[in-house]
Amino acid sequence: MTLSNWARITPQEVSAQMSFVEGDTDWTYKADQNHSMAAKQAEGVAYLCRLLHQHGLALLADEVGMGKTFQAIGIIRLLQQVKSNAKILVIAPNKDLCNQWIGEFDTFAKSHWRGGSTELLKIAEPQSQLEDMVNLIDKERHVYFTTIHSFSGLADSENKEDVKVEQAEREAKRLKNSVMESLGGEGFDLLVIDEAHYLRNIEGGSQRVAAAKAFFGEGGKALAKQVLLMTATPTHSSVNDVANILGYFAPDSELKNSETQAPYDASDLLTKYGLRRHRLLEGASGRHYAKQHYRKETVLPVSFSGNQNAELFFGLYQRELVRKVQGKGANRQFLYGYLEGFESFGEDKDQADKAKQAKKKKQDKEKTNNAFKEAADTKLLACLSREYYECFGAFPEHPKYKALVDHFVPNQLNHTKLDNIKHLVFVRRIPSVRELTKRINSRYDTALGDQISKALGLSPEQQKAWQSTQWSRVWLNNQFKKEGAPTEQDALSDEKEDGDDLDQSNNSDNYLRSRITELFVVKKRDETNLQETQNTVCTNIALRFRKPESIFSMFLEPALDYLEEDYPYFWEAQSSPRNRAMYATAAFYQRAKKYSFEVTDSKDDVEKKEKPLPTIWKYLVNNLNDKEKSTLNSWDPLTKENFANYFKAGVLFASPVMVELFCWLYWFDNDVSLHKRGESAQQRYEDFIEHSESQLSDSMLLWYFKAALTTFEDVCRKVARVALDNIENDWHELKAHSSPAAYASGESSNRKNLQLGFNTPFYPNVLVATSVFQEGVNLHLQCNEVHHYGLAGSPGSHEQRVGRIDRLFGKVNRQYKDQQHSELRINFPYLEHSFDEDQLASFLERKMKAESKLDKCLLDDDDSQIGTEKSYEWQSYLKQPESSEENEFKDPYPAKFY
Repeated sequence: MTLSNWARITPQEVSAQMSFVEGDTDWTYKADQNHSMAAKQAEGVAYLCRLLHQHGLALLADEVGMGKTFQAIGIIRLLQQVKSNAKILVIAPNKDLCNQWIGEFDTFAKSHWRGGSTELLKIAEPQSQLEDMVNLIDKERHVYFTTIHSFSGLADSENKEDVKVEQAEREAKRLKNSVMESLGGEGFDLLVIDEAHYLRNIEGGSQRVAAAKAFFGEGGKALAKQVLLMTATPTHSSVNDVANILGYFAPDSELKNSETQAPYDASDLLTKYGLRRHRLLEGASGRHYAKQHYRKETVLPVSFSGNQNAELFFGLYQRELVRKVQGKGANRQFLYGYLEGFESFGEDKDQADKAKQAKKKKQDKEKTNNAFKEAADTKLLACLSREYYECFGAFPEHPKYKALVDHFVPNQLNHTKLDNIKHLVFVRRIPSVRELTKRINSRYDTALGDQISKALGLSPEQQKAWQSTQWSRVWLNNQFKKEGAPTEQDALSDEKEDGDDLDQSNNSDNYLRSRITELFVVKKRDETNLQETQNTVCTNIALRFRKPESIFSMFLEPALDYLEEDYPYFWEAQSSPRNRAMYATAAFYQRAKKYSFEVTDSKDDVEKKEKPLPTIWKYLVNNLNDKEKSTLNSWDPLTKENFANYFKAGVLFASPVMVELFCWLYWFDNDVSLHKRGESAQQRYEDFIEHSESQLSDSMLLWYFKAALTTFEDVCRKVARVALDNIENDWHELKAHSSPAAYASGESSNRKNLQLGFNTPFYPNVLVATSVFQEGVNLHLQCNEVHHYGLAGSPGSHEQRVGRIDRLFGKVNRQYKDQQHSELRINFPYLEHSFDEDQLASFLERKMKAESKLDKCLLDDDDSQIGTEKSYEWQSYLKQPESSEENEFKDPYPAKFY
């Protein structure tokens, strides 16, 4: 194939080179299967190749979650096939997304590409700075990465704005000339811009606009021969966005009427340059479901009932808001969701946190698309909150917090409450991120603390006293310092702490974290605060399940044959002064010997102790249904070993199962009817296995085993990017998520770990996010419920948010494949009888009017503003699932082959 063939390339020819069904090398495109996503992706690659050949420019505008990245990679691989030394530049909003691209390249090469013997694609390390990317260009590498934000950092920050714009333009031209020189004057063969709606503001004199225009080659030779633009919301905030985005690369004569200079209609431009199709989820029996079939919008009205002081505060706030912010002659409109008072009234946290927040403010603005810049009411709210604090000694409590927390956290946590335990929450304001996270973890503490208190036999008065100390380790140790404990527990308490057991989370956010789950975390010993870092009865029992020298470490080990076989022996270390037994370590070596794993450590200093030992694994397997057993049996031993490591890390460090196991073992240790005093450790352990097996069918342990099993392959391939058979991966990322709720904002340094944890059945159960998680992040494997605590800035931004969980192969898709009813719930909490309600009503009305236009990329210019008048019968605008009968939803800008 040559580049000239791209003018007539067909989906059939594309499918001869690549499969869009992962791992199915026999898949081929069939025109009568064009409802399937695989067929649509093959059509997309072919049609985009045709557009690139015809115009040198194409806009891939498929709905969120349709595999736009894979289609782009397919084009890149076809380009390299016809030109082995092709140079490609990919620009994405940030470095995290660049790294996701690299993961997708790897997955595509391993599981989708079958295009023959092309030269190995060499990919350069992503660079956050434009100059660093330019300096990497050489003859060896093919694909380069940089960020859209790199265009904003080319000028000296000390200069005035107009000077910075000129400086950024000059620097961008210099770097562009350097690129052309490195590439023999020809430029890149292909430029790909992900989330291209970031370029929608082509006017306005910003550094980013000036630098981007200059770098892409405005008024001179183009940076690239062909340009592929990608965005699910090409009319992100205005119908003119399409012309603006294309305007960086196409001449005005192609985009504007020569007489009136008005931009051509967006539909005309998309018909010429674009491709946009609807996402269809495939269910059982080949039936397909569009978003209209399963999206369900709900509202959560809240009031100040029972909180008179907060109600008076809010009344005063609204009066002052109208008087000071919307005073005489003021514009009576606000950006959606852009008033701080409808998310928070103030923060009860120390000055150090506030100072840290202020230090990061400028950086956050740049990283989060201005999500956190000062709102119209920020100063007013801060002043009123301080006055309230001076009167009452606390900040006013926002009722939306409590309502959402009530919705997220069940009063009693058990296996029946786990199916819908994952929630994604979007906010607009910094105070909301941390405050919601703290309150959710505190409510989980109440539920989990109640279970532990019952297991410990605490009276209601003792439980209340403990809770008043915020579930203090010191209180617990003082309460039980004279309690007897099993000899094994005492021995483990003296063990030197190691990396697997030590607290691995961010200490700066300690005040946000769950206090109950912290009781199971080994703290690094601090001689200046010894009581707060000492182990507790909870820590010691957790160590019995984690430490290989404890016989209870066998409990979660897989069966020897990964089904039902017990272990014939364990080890006793002869070099130890106490000849300590080694249980879990010996179990792994027996599996390694049985299945010929590569093992590097030598264990010559141990003695076998012949004693068959069971694990709980075979009883877990016995409770699986036929489909789940088939999944487990389909894996090779290395994959089963990897899954066992994943499951153990999740349940022991990042789930409420550790509390459940604590209760089981504590009850067992203290109930003489369940075992005999003085019996051997092995017999005691076997009695505990029998005791646990009787409770398994209604346990959280079994629920998590099933949930982990069902989605393990997708977690490995689509999120963690690890091979299924990689037993060297210890899943240490899961061990950092010891709290049920977590947050992601511009300050978060662990976004990759958050994305992994949220896509597993394990913690976090609730992820509170700002706009940093609005785009380019997949959070769909376990979650089907999103909450707009703070409204999105536009219908386009709203669709991007929902798209984090409305994606192919997500929870909704999985339920349809399992012949289950499915819904994707979209929730809007609001304050009744307030401007917050007016704001939501207006937003829903405009969103309803915009949605059909958004699908066709025809959003009106005024869809980012609201007035103060409440829409009549506004709750009728909430979308409800349509009939699941096959409806024909035509693609607005389809691939055409004629």
